[in-house]
Amino acid sequence: MRVDETDVFPEPVDCDLVPDIWRQLANETVMFPMKMDDVALKIGPERQLFVDNLLIASTANLTKQVHQPRPHQDHPVLAACDEDPRVQVLHVMQFDESPRFRMWYWSGDDWHAWGENEEIRWATSYAVSEDGIEWSRPDLDLHRIDGWPEKNIVMPYGFMHGLFYEPWESDPQKRFKALVCVERRDRKTMHRSAPRAYYLHTSPDGIHWQGNLSRGVIPQSHRYRYPANGIGDTTRFWWDTYRKKYMGDVKWVLPGKLRCRGMMESDDLIHWTRPHPTLFAKAQDSQIYGHRGYPYQGMYIGLRWLYRPGLDIHRCNHAMDVELDCSRDAQIWTRVCSGQKFMPFRGTWDGWSAKPSAMLEVGDEIWIYYTAKGGPEYRKHHDTHHGWSAGLVKLRRDGFVSLNAAIHQGHLVTRPLGFSGSRLHVNAEIQAGGFLRVGLRGLDNQQAIGGYAVADAVPMSKSSINHLVTWQDGADIRPQPDADIRLEFQMENAKLYAFWID
Repeated sequence: MRVDETDVFPEPVDCDLVPDIWRQLANETVMFPMKMDDVALKIGPERQLFVDNLLIASTANLTKQVHQPRPHQDHPVLAACDEDPRVQVLHVMQFDESPRFRMWYWSGDDWHAWGENEEIRWATSYAVSEDGIEWSRPDLDLHRIDGWPEKNIVMPYGFMHGLFYEPWESDPQKRFKALVCVERRDRKTMHRSAPRAYYLHTSPDGIHWQGNLSRGVIPQSHRYRYPANGIGDTTRFWWDTYRKKYMGDVKWVLPGKLRCRGMMESDDLIHWTRPHPTLFAKAQDSQIYGHRGYPYQGMYIGLRWLYRPGLDIHRCNHAMDVELDCSRDAQIWTRVCSGQKFMPFRGTWDGWSAKPSAMLEVGDEIWIYYTAKGGPEYRKHHDTHHGWSAGLVKLRRDGFVSLNAAIHQGHLVTRPLGFSGSRLHVNAEIQAGGFLRVGLRGLDNQQAIGGYAVADAVPMSKSSINHLVTWQDGADIRPQPDADIRLEFQMENAKLYAFWID
């Protein structure tokens, strides 16, 4: 691998070292090499998760576990069929008004006629639901494509890889915005008739779209170069609700067809920062085919698709499972319990390739919508779901990762924490005969705060996603002004997911 000679004033780089260097970018110890045990941390009222080591000063007799979401049912929530042979979820959004759940998905086959002399790729269709489980395809009949029976097409071309609903937009015709990956070619010569790129589209309702196909916002990559000449076709764009930025969660393909990820951002969907690398597969037999970050409780949870090229010989293109990563700033992403699967291969309709595309908080659960298909043997005997279909898995609130104690008492002390609340809550799972207690310790970690020692705590003995921690004298923490304190957790036969102070 070498630097593209057309690059302007490049600093010399040994490109053969790039993959090995990038593999380390998601290692938390590499990216954060300083011990922060005694450095105070300011936290807000959000739930504090243990997906990374940000909060922790010390532990003993604890293990860390990634929890796999449970399938809602043993079949898709929206299945491919003869009239709609491809249901690859791109976005699912939740609304206060009907229809409460709305899905946009990649549908149909590949190239189709566009005007008199061109062809264009793909299409985006639309489905609706009131409960997020029972879905229907509305008979919109807005776009008809020769040979395609679908009547719920809302955009007759492109991958809608970024979708934004902005009720604050002053122009009601632009309340929905989308970045759409578009490819066009001459029907006779098969040569590209327009730049392969991501194009900005707007809509009043997410159904009726207008786009300017004369100006591409970001080029799509072609050929595998370093530096890259664009971004790949599984790039995802999403809104950072904390930093008020549009995020480009980009795909790159290095020479040798090595798929990896980067991050860029924008204030207006037109002008973008230079992307920087974020994620490269740790194992040499894997690649990162897709990734998207989701704002959650003041931080970001990432779901990355691990592609196993070696499994393609089994006649299932793009075999993938899913692992977790996280970020505190949407820029640096670190692996969570590397090697522990979040959505593993399974011997079911979705057992060979899972591509999560939407994560919603619904009541006390986390819902994850994904695209999937079964392995070769499953498809051979179950042709009902032979194509890409849409599935749903669910997770308890905050349930991505837990710190676990078995029969030997586990112990955790946090860094000094600054906060403004007065009541401490815990999300934990307690097994029969188990318990969890919480105490408060001073900044120097030398002794417990009077009346708030672990021995003063009322033990938690039942599972709860919202347990108010109390001591013999009550529940109020009553922090002194500008005084930072540590939390001390003791537990047996228990799993700790999160805590928060409000």
